[in-house]
Amino acid sequence: MKQKPSKTFFLLLTASIILTTLTVLACGGGDWYNDEGSMFTPQIINQKESVPFFRTLETPFYDGYDDAGAETFKKTNGKEWLTFFENHVAEDALNYWLYDASLNQIDSMIFDIKGKPANLTEKSKQYSLKNVASSAKANAFLYYLGFAKRNETFAVIEIDYSWNTEKTAKPVTVTIDKQIAGGLTFYSKTSDPFLKERYAFQLERLYFFSKDFDKTIAFYNDNESVFKSENSMKWRALGYKAASLYKQKKYGASNYIYSIIFDQYEPLKKSAYLSFHPLQKDEWSQCLAAAKTTHEKEILWQLSGLYIDDVLAMKEILKLNPSSNLVDLLLVRAVNIEEGNILAQSYEDKKTAKPYTIDKNLLAFISDMSNNTASLNPIIWHLSAAYLNYIQGDYVLGDQQIKRAEKYRNDNPIDKAEYHLVNAFGKLRRSTLVNEKLETDLLPDLTVLFSKETQDLNDFRSVNAKEWTRKILAELYLKKGEPEKAELIFHSINPNRFNSIEAIQKMITYYEKPNRSPFEKLFFEKASLQKESYQELLGIRYAQQDKLDESLAAFKKISNTEVLYGNPFTIHTKDCHDCDHEAVQKTKYTKLSFIEKMMEMKATALAKPAEAAQNYFLIANGFYNMTYFGNARLFYDNRVDNSIYEYNHNALPEENNDLALKYYLLALQNSTDKEFKAKCTFMAAKCEQNHFFMNTPKGYEGDFKSGQYFASLKKEYAGTKYYSEVIRECSYFKTYLGK
Repeated sequence: MKQKPSKTFFLLLTASIILTTLTVLACGGGDWYNDEGSMFTPQIINQKESVPFFRTLETPFYDGYDDAGAETFKKTNGKEWLTFFENHVAEDALNYWLYDASLNQIDSMIFDIKGKPANLTEKSKQYSLKNVASSAKANAFLYYLGFAKRNETFAVIEIDYSWNTEKTAKPVTVTIDKQIAGGLTFYSKTSDPFLKERYAFQLERLYFFSKDFDKTIAFYNDNESVFKSENSMKWRALGYKAASLYKQKKYGASNYIYSIIFDQYEPLKKSAYLSFHPLQKDEWSQCLAAAKTTHEKEILWQLSGLYIDDVLAMKEILKLNPSSNLVDLLLVRAVNIEEGNILAQSYEDKKTAKPYTIDKNLLAFISDMSNNTASLNPIIWHLSAAYLNYIQGDYVLGDQQIKRAEKYRNDNPIDKAEYHLVNAFGKLRRSTLVNEKLETDLLPDLTVLFSKETQDLNDFRSVNAKEWTRKILAELYLKKGEPEKAELIFHSINPNRFNSIEAIQKMITYYEKPNRSPFEKLFFEKASLQKESYQELLGIRYAQQDKLDESLAAFKKISNTEVLYGNPFTIHTKDCHDCDHEAVQKTKYTKLSFIEKMMEMKATALAKPAEAAQNYFLIANGFYNMTYFGNARLFYDNRVDNSIYEYNHNALPEENNDLALKYYLLALQNSTDKEFKAKCTFMAAKCEQNHFFMNTPKGYEGDFKSGQYFASLKKEYAGTKYYSEVIRECSYFKTYLGK
């Protein structure tokens, strides 16, 4: 799906671009959110013409609700006029006069052809019709075009689908009665069948927009023989008749016409569907009685099934024609509807929600069809039945149906992929534990499901299918006590597991496993992460524990590390990450070089006591900035546990300032400079506050809670310049002081 509808559509109902009143009258409909959560691919029916009517969750049509139909009409109309001119007029010239030229230029072109003074623009001269077609045909075309363009005053409608309102889009400059009178004159004098049909169409829509619906219907009936060329005019004119019957609430008669258009004229198929009106029993009987053939009745039932009771419609169609392929669309829609209902139920409160069960009538019908089908496309019945019975938990019946589907497997890639998906679904759905036998049983299905061939099928719903399969398998492996295998299959199945260095090391060891089973080989090949991702996280976790030697060793095992946005040793009274990121950096640090610099400073602090305070302060800045609160959050960004911009309150290492606090206090202890000691004390207070923010007691009403370092700053450093700076910049401290 693709495209979302714009709020307002402009329907240009001219001689050249017309969507007919079918769309004008449609209220629009639709339920929904596309194919979210769905694993059953409707394209399995292999009916391109049915794609717009697949189940959707947001717009009326699966392939998007746009005005592509207008472009189709434009092209069709152009081709028809080229035929009229016997291809003696260039296509670009014809398109100019049909779609771009003003009434003034049309009149001027007529004068020019007649040898009279004409005020033609350069564009009109470039596309002159003089001498490129017979003057009689050119004039007839231009007279018709002028008449049609004047009708736009009445026929161009702006539709706001949110309220189903209508208003004229142009000021009225001529009366509709005058246009009708002129049209009748043109119509009676025209002998050319092509032009006569087009004038008849213009009159048909003028009667409609004059709201004389009786006359609209009568005019079409009286002149039906004029519409015999099977071109677009016939279907558009027929649409106005149907729309008039609709306006008169003669829904049975209008529905019958809409069904004919829906079936026989592709450009208006969507409009006919939207204009079809669900009926009461008596009206529906009258509508069916109007059908002249069995096929017409099948189409009526299909349209009814798209709106109301899909099971009843399928049954009635198959009574009429046991081999009808019109039920295929209704079948896949019904399956997708059940999927949608299950998805909706999954969002409900688990304590109050009742277990969802598949519609009993649908399940019984599809199961019966799978058992006795004479359908032209039996595999879709078997797969649908197996899938729904597996969802329902009837694995015995589902297994019988999947075996029948296997018999009808063919080379169609979507059929093949859907068969293996449903087969795997049934096996996993019933599984409460995972073992080697289940792996062996699943491997052929999963090999197809995860193959590149299946991945390249744009229509196959592989994303939802693979995600569901991975998740269920991973949960089974967690239950079995194999968390590494679970992580391989479905990354992040066990949140926060990799806060532990031991867990990361086990995962790296698992990636280095020499003897992999065929099942493991499949998921190692399709793994979303590689060993290097876990190796990087190992380096991060070591750093977060002040194990810098081990961190450096881990980082050196990966191909490269990211460049940090700001200088990780810069600190401010008030954190300003963006400022640090925008500042000019003489030295740009990667994760690896950052750790190297931290190690160098540690060594200096130990070897040169006189420089210890400053180095410990910079180390503290490094540890502060590598947390959520600092300017180097990118340090802990990784593909395994990506929470770089999240504020989780989950006791994650990146939310902990304990190491920064430790080194700020070491800097404090190793300094004799009171201004510097004040700065260390304030930074210790920031760490203390951040700890409070991450552990705020439930129900606490204040913005912050002062601690020992605010008290120490006030008691011991009130006379320093830095103390005054803190008062200016830190509102928390200012509040603490009562200022």
